[in-house]
Amino acid sequence: MKKKYQDNKINRIKDTLSEVLGLSNHDIYSIDPIGGMTNKNFKVNIKNENYILRIPGNGTKEMISRYSEKYNNLIVNKLEIDTNMLYFNEENGLKVSKYINNAETITPKTAKREDNMKLITNILKKLHNSNVKFNNEFDVFSKIEEYEILLKKYNGKNFDDYTLVKGKVTKLKQILEQIGVESVPCHNDTVPENFVKDNERLYLVDWEYSGMNDPMWDLAAHSLESGFLESEEELFLSLYFEGRIEDRYKKKILIYKICQDFLWSIWTNIKEAKGDNFGTYGEYRYNRAKINLKKITN
Repeated sequence: MKKKYQDNKINRIKDTLSEVLGLSNHDIYSIDPIGGMTNKNFKVNIKNENYILRIPGNGTKEMISRYSEKYNNLIVNKLEIDTNMLYFNEENGLKVSKYINNAETITPKTAKREDNMKLITNILKKLHNSNVKFNNEFDVFSKIEEYEILLKKYNGKNFDDYTLVKGKVTKLKQILEQIGVESVPCHNDTVPENFVKDNERLYLVDWEYSGMNDPMWDLAAHSLESGFLESEEELFLSLYFEGRIEDRYKKKILIYKICQDFLWSIWTNIKEAKGDNFGTYGEYRYNRAKINLKKITN
C-alpha cells in the first residue's frame, strides 16, 4: 500500500514537471526526495542532467511571498551567488533549479572550520555590499504580527507565557533603533545547510525569506544555527569584519538571535497547526530566546 502511494506521488510529480517544462515523462529518469523543513525538495534527473525540484510545504503560501522570492532570486543569480533557475512559478512556488554536482553541503560541524568560515563570510559580504535592492523588507517585528494572525487562523496554540515574553521582545526594537539599523540585501535564513560548495565555489541557496534587512541578522542566524561556541563566533565575526568587532555589532547580533528564536518558534507552531510535526524544536527555540533575553535585560 505504501509503495503504491509513493509510486502515485512520483507519477504526479512527473506529470507536473512534464507540463511546466514541456517534457515527456520518459525524459525524467529519476526523482529522489532530499528533505527540507519549509518545503519538500527532490533531486530530479532529466536526460542525465540533475536538478532540484522545490514543492512548497504546508502553510507556505501565506507565509512567503513567492513574487518577492523570484525577484530576489533573479538578482542573486546575476551576482553569481546561487545556481541558475530553470523554472519558477510565482503563483504556487514551484521551482526547478540546477543541481550542484559533487557538492558538499555545509553542516553545523563543518561550518566551524576556518576555511569554510572564510568562504561563508566572503559570500555574505558580497551580498551585503552589492548595493542591489530587493523588492521587499524583512522586518522581524512585522513578521511576528503576521505570524500571530496566521496562528490564530489555523487554531494553533502559543506558549503559556507568550504575551509576557513578546512584550520583552518588542522592547528590543527601541534598543536596535538607538544602536542604528542598516538595510541591505539579506538572505535571512543562513543555516549552514543553505551553503553548498563544489570544487570551484560556494553557493548560497534558498531565498524564500530574503529581503532588505540589517546584515547582522545574517551573521546572527548563521552563528545560532551553526551552534558556534563563543570563540568560534569571535573568529567568524573577525573574518567578516576583517579585524576587531565593535561592541554595538555584538549587541545587535545577540538581539537578532533572540528575535530569530522567538519568530521561528511561532513559525513552528503555525506549521504544526497545519499538520507538520517538529517535536520539541519550537519549544527549544522559544526557551533559548527567554534565556538570551536575560542577557539584555540584566
